[in-house]
This record gives sequence, structure tokens and C-alpha cells, in this order.
Amino acid sequence: MQSIESLLATIAVKRSVGSKENDQLRSFCETHARSLGFEVQSQQVPSYASSGSLSFLTLAEESCTVLPSPFSRSCSVQAPLVFASQPSALKGLDASSSLLVLHGRLAAEPIDDEGLLGLISSTKAKAIICLTSSHATTGLSPFPLIRSAEFPIPSCYAPSSLLESLLQAKEDRLVVPLQLFCETKKHDCRQLFCTLPDSTPNVLVTAPLDTPQNSPGALFHASSIAVMLALMEHKPNPAVAYLLSNAQAYGQGRGKAAFLQAKVPPIEQVVSLTGLGCRQSQLVYQSWDSSLKTDIEKHGLEATDALLPRFACELPELVLTSSNQRLLSSVRDTQLDTLACIDLQLLKEQAQTIGELLTYCGRFG
Repeated sequence: MQSIESLLATIAVKRSVGSKENDQLRSFCETHARSLGFEVQSQQVPSYASSGSLSFLTLAEESCTVLPSPFSRSCSVQAPLVFASQPSALKGLDASSSLLVLHGRLAAEPIDDEGLLGLISSTKAKAIICLTSSHATTGLSPFPLIRSAEFPIPSCYAPSSLLESLLQAKEDRLVVPLQLFCETKKHDCRQLFCTLPDSTPNVLVTAPLDTPQNSPGALFHASSIAVMLALMEHKPNPAVAYLLSNAQAYGQGRGKAAFLQAKVPPIEQVVSLTGLGCRQSQLVYQSWDSSLKTDIEKHGLEATDALLPRFACELPELVLTSSNQRLLSSVRDTQLDTLACIDLQLLKEQAQTIGELLTYCGRFG
């Protein structure tokens, strides 16, 4: 049986969807789960693999670096600039001959709302330049504003400090060249739903396998996967199923969609694991109508009001995480999310507490 340390060493690598590391990790977890006596349903997850490199826009012969949005198409265009800082500015806007710059209120947090994405798309801009700074749920600054593989317009993101230069370019009536170097391909990855033989579980424990590009993802979510595999080794309760989801990074939620479409026992509530083992922390929780809240409080755990990633499949859900949200938010989705962020002794203690919580939850079958 493998220790949490050795599991972490295997899992905490860059493992975005479409990478060989993602496929190798899924295969490793499947083999490991079967060796522990679990039945494994390998669920197909239609998704997209994305790659990109530093790209450029040119202002008065000066080159400025921008980053292609996840899942954007490449482009090479030249056009004047038009600006929008709030949704109302997009209504009826014809940007078909322009580069559309999103900033201010519109660029305060990642846009996952399909209605707002549709409104931006309706401008028919040649390309989108998103000016962002920092956001509570990610250590990236700037952060990608548009993260949808279905979004039809090429897009990129850059620091909000570029706004003044772009406004000057508009005032000078400059035609701005923009080059984005990126590629998006359809990719069918897989995820793992694990149950004990002859069981009818109604509680699901889950964490994502994949990471954004270029992040080792130790806290998000290698430590949680390692805890799940350790829990599976000790088999705390046959009423518990385990989902190692995939294609969840960048808010895709494709693993969630694949799970909901799969034929599985009727799950009644979810336990999501995220950011476990973070240094200088204690285990905390967030409840979304979960009946496990009472058991959690008996263990002396405190609630957190932080903005946490969750499975969000319209079932009661309990999210378990570490209390040091300052460190968690500063490294999420970045190259800084390494094993150095994890306190191994704390992670083992959190795994034991979670195992105790799961021992008597759900129904046996």
C-alpha cells in the first residue's frame, strides 16, 4: 500500500486535459483502485485540450505581451479599438470591424454566465482583449476572463494597467495589430467512478484530477486525490462512492456533466475535497444543505465563508478544505501550487478526520 507521501509525488504534476500526464494519472488511479478491490466505471468526458504561448499586440510600434484565453482560437488581425466596462455597453454594440476591450466591472471575475458570454459574442468583434487584475479564487494576475471552449471569438487577457495605453491608442485612432498563438482541439478524456462490489452508495466523495496549464496543482487538487486514494484503502463505508473527476479546470464542469449522464447508483449528497493539507491550517467546511453538517460540528470543525470550488450538481454538498485561504488563493492555478505548500502531517490528520466522518454517513448496502 502506498503512503500519502508517495501518492502525492505521483499526482502533483502538471496534468491538464489532453496531456500524457493526465492520461497516465488516470490509468495509475484506476489500477490503484482496482488493486484495493473497487469496481471502477471509466466515464467518457467529451472535452477540449488547449495550448497557447505568449502573444502580442502592437501600440505605436511597441509590442505588448498578452496571454491567449484558455480554449481560444489563434488569430492575426488589425483593427481599431472599442471599449466596454459593463454589460449595458454591450447591448446592440456592433464591433465587427474592431477589437473589443473588456475592462472595469465586466472584467472583475471570470465570466461563466452563458447569457453574458452570448452578449459579448453578439458584438461580432474581430477579437477580445480582456484587462484583468486579481480575483479572490485565483493567484493569477491577470487572470483569464473568458474560459469557454464554445466561445466563437478569439480572446486574450492582459494586465488592467494596459488600459491607459489602449485608451490613448483609441484617441490617436490607431489600427492595432493583434497576434494570438494558440490551439484548441477536441479531446475525449475519462474519469473514474469507484464503488465497492455489491454496494448501493448514496454519498459521493469527489475531487478533480486535472489542472490548468502550467500548474503542478498540489493543493488544487493532488492532496485531495491522495486523501481519496488513502480513504479507499481503508474502506470506511460501503455507502460511499468516489469520483475522480476530469475536465473541471477553468470552470469547464465537463466532469460533472459526464457524471450526471452516467448510469450510477442514486447519489443523495456530495462531499467535495479541495485545498487539503495547506500549511498553517485546520480543516474547515462549507455546507450546502448537507445532512453531514451535524457530524462535522461534532468533530469541532468550523465553517468558512470563503468562495470555494465545488462540484455543484444540484445535490446537498459538503466542501472540506483548509483554513489558510490566504495561501490557497495566492497559489491557485499558478506554478506556485507545489508540494512546498503542503504540511504532510496535517494532511494525514485531515485524512483521518475525513475518514471518521465518512464511517457512519449514508446507508449501508
